[in-house]
Amino acid sequence: MSNVDSKHKRFVNGSLFDLTKLKALGGFIAGDLLAVDPRLYSKFLKHLGRTVRRDDITKNMSLLTCLSAYTSKPLNLFLRGESSIGKTYNIMQVSNYFPQEDVWRLGGLSKRALVHGFGVLVDQHNEEIDLSKKPQKPTKSEYADEYDYREVTKEYKEAQETWVKRLQNSRYLVDLTGKILLFLEPPDFETFMALRPILSHDAREISYKIVDKTAKGKLQTKHVIIRGWPACVFCSTREKYVQDLATRGFTVTPEMTPEKYRNANILTGEKAALPWKFQRDFDFNLLEGYVRSFKNRMEDFQVLIPYAKQLAGKFPSNFPRAMRDFKHVLTLIKVSAQFHFVQRPILIQKIEDKEKRYILASRQDYDFVMGLWEKVRETTETSAPGQIMKFFHEVVEKIAERIPNFLIQDLVEEWNSKFQEKKSSSAIRKWVDFLCDIGYLTKKPNPSDKRSNILNVIRQKNSENVGFNLAEFFEFDSFKEWLNDVNQILEKSTVLLKENLVSHNETSVEDLFKKYFLNTNSKISNICLSPLRLL
Repeated sequence: MSNVDSKHKRFVNGSLFDLTKLKALGGFIAGDLLAVDPRLYSKFLKHLGRTVRRDDITKNMSLLTCLSAYTSKPLNLFLRGESSIGKTYNIMQVSNYFPQEDVWRLGGLSKRALVHGFGVLVDQHNEEIDLSKKPQKPTKSEYADEYDYREVTKEYKEAQETWVKRLQNSRYLVDLTGKILLFLEPPDFETFMALRPILSHDAREISYKIVDKTAKGKLQTKHVIIRGWPACVFCSTREKYVQDLATRGFTVTPEMTPEKYRNANILTGEKAALPWKFQRDFDFNLLEGYVRSFKNRMEDFQVLIPYAKQLAGKFPSNFPRAMRDFKHVLTLIKVSAQFHFVQRPILIQKIEDKEKRYILASRQDYDFVMGLWEKVRETTETSAPGQIMKFFHEVVEKIAERIPNFLIQDLVEEWNSKFQEKKSSSAIRKWVDFLCDIGYLTKKPNPSDKRSNILNVIRQKNSENVGFNLAEFFEFDSFKEWLNDVNQILEKSTVLLKENLVSHNETSVEDLFKKYFLNTNSKISNICLSPLRLL
């Protein structure tokens, strides 16, 4: 065996994936063996953990948000928090696994930059216009025969007329379908307002006009069409107009602990000492390939959530934004099911000789997503950075237990006595103002000192508990009732159930329920807490 072969063997032997075993499991198709690996997701996070230490919640939410780009309802993710805590680093590392043509890493984006960088000139039929194919006027000296020259000139005039008409009806198309937009810095205000209907999912297509200069310096008006819903991640939300969009997505703050900082420094040291350890490896190629196959197949499948109605009845719904949050949680469940599309039960609708296949979200998908939602719920509902919620729970609430009516100075002293990173009264006052805005605190003038305010905690704000028992609605009768409804709605079709996409035989309702919904020992919800342990 040559040295090259020996090195390659050792390299593959260190892989997270046993390809021989996956082939024996009935790999979906050649080149897509990972689809049948029951620990695919946790292995994905384990590989990601090579370059991103800790930050478990942020890694999970970043990965699921990027995957959602290839579904019908892409997600928005807002990474909030102080500088240098890993907001940009997390999402940049996750996005490396995705087709790079789909990942747009954006700084301060202007309208012109959006058009020039990503716009394609198309005609009224949405066919791309190649400006290099503009008709060229014939030169008389190139034709010895006068008749030939006249004929070519006639053809040129007809082509030129067609070309001009085609340009008159042209527009610049910016297609965001299946794209992942990483806003490393907030876009400028005009661009944000142009994109907002798309980012809010209010419209799938919007149009506007910009004034731009031609190559000769003349001003011209360009018609721009923005189409499609992308998955968006905002790494900076300091601008107020960006914060206003936060109700249309999840808000997460990367971990801020000495343990995380220590692990990050150790990683930096390892990269400096052993750079080869972090090069693109065999597993990276496998995972990147799986993401691409995931992208190419999602158009073939629609996800059904059999217990969605029961989940809706249990979902905390005290405030208006709960309606949006519930939709986003359902999207997370769908993304989880789609990621495991070969390992989830299948409902087949047969109409004569045609089949339509649906993926059923399983108990694992519910458990996993609700475990994540419990971790990000408060920052999402309040759009608050994690450090402010830490301040509220570890300082404000502790003070309020001893002193019902307290002052800013009390909070400053409590924070600085508990944490190494000291804060000024000005910084604490900004946090207090934010907590007052979201209804966690109230303040009134101090009668003994008009320069200060008396503060009180509003305890009722977050009293509803999300940690309900999922087993309460995973009942066999409910599942049969859902399937009966499906059969009634699709009465002109034949409805079949299969254990998964690689199964050749139909399965019974009882067997499918036992395997995918009855199991109460699901461990997948622990992924978000401890991704380095393979499940």
